[in-house]
Amino acid sequence: MERDDPVREVEYLESLTAAVDKGVRYGIAVIAVGEERAGEVPLALTIQARCAARHRVPLETALRRHFAADKLLVNFALEEAGGIDPCSLRAAMADRGAAFEHLVAIATEEYGREARARPASHEARRVERARRLLAGELVDPSILEYDLSAQHLGLIACSADARPLVRRLASEVGCRSLILSPSPEELWAWLGSAREPVASATVRAWLSAEGSPGQPIGIGEPKPGRDGWRLTHEQARDAAWVAQKKAEPVAEYAEAALLASIARDPVFATSLRELYLLPLDRERDGETLRATLRAYFRASGNSSAAAAALGVSRQTVANRLQTVEKCLDQPLNRCADALQAALSLEELGHSSGSRDSLP
Repeated sequence: MERDDPVREVEYLESLTAAVDKGVRYGIAVIAVGEERAGEVPLALTIQARCAARHRVPLETALRRHFAADKLLVNFALEEAGGIDPCSLRAAMADRGAAFEHLVAIATEEYGREARARPASHEARRVERARRLLAGELVDPSILEYDLSAQHLGLIACSADARPLVRRLASEVGCRSLILSPSPEELWAWLGSAREPVASATVRAWLSAEGSPGQPIGIGEPKPGRDGWRLTHEQARDAAWVAQKKAEPVAEYAEAALLASIARDPVFATSLRELYLLPLDRERDGETLRATLRAYFRASGNSSAAAAALGVSRQTVANRLQTVEKCLDQPLNRCADALQAALSLEELGHSSGSRDSLP
């Protein structure tokens, strides 16, 4: 029934196989015990109707399958009906006919519902297919026109207007690209390489020079294959959140992973604030201590560099750090990572740790 352009996707073929099996069993049950006792129309039949609509199999073709199966079932039943009371046979066939009409009505309704919900434009269909692939479904990726078995570097921009920028980037680094806009506020992109991993450092440097804080972009890590395609996308999502919060043109997952993970845990985020920031608030010059700590951490723990950045003496920085240690009642080297994380979350406006603030 699909000789011209048969559907070969695993999802469709599996749904068709299940529908044939469950449909025949249901038909036999109706003939044997009647429509009411046979139960509801099997879920596999409604799933197959929706699947046919999703794969653009014409409704006529989908219904012809039902009619062909019903005709075959009737022929088998009549062959087996020798010696059976004609009244009983007519009653069984009447039940079968009513059940079949009900089944066709349900299949038609489900097909129509799925067809109406189906993405209309080519871009919308590509986005819908990408969503399903990202969810781990076994569907045909050919509509994406992108090799999922390659090496990938995922990017997410906080605006669909970043499409021209990402296209230029792909051209500059010599990669194939897949660019999708699921909404005006978001753009998904993957840079693909057939052999070598995509150089994320090169991508970062180019976006730092050519990008804009108004269109922040997050970069995942280079990953191979279909699983890597999904993972680098999720990593880029975390990085994009950090880039947006920092109002920077680009952020990589390596620098965003810890902050994004902590931000998803409201208990941890709140605990960091209570343990490391609230004690500083009790000091009269708490804001000065915060500024000194941020400069100190940005200078990788170099007091002289921090002092130069702040325009104060090295001794002043040392005195302030000693005050911090007294406030926290522990040496700075013992809590530096947690303190830096707490300060970073505060800078991102996420010290409260709400789960809903991540995209």
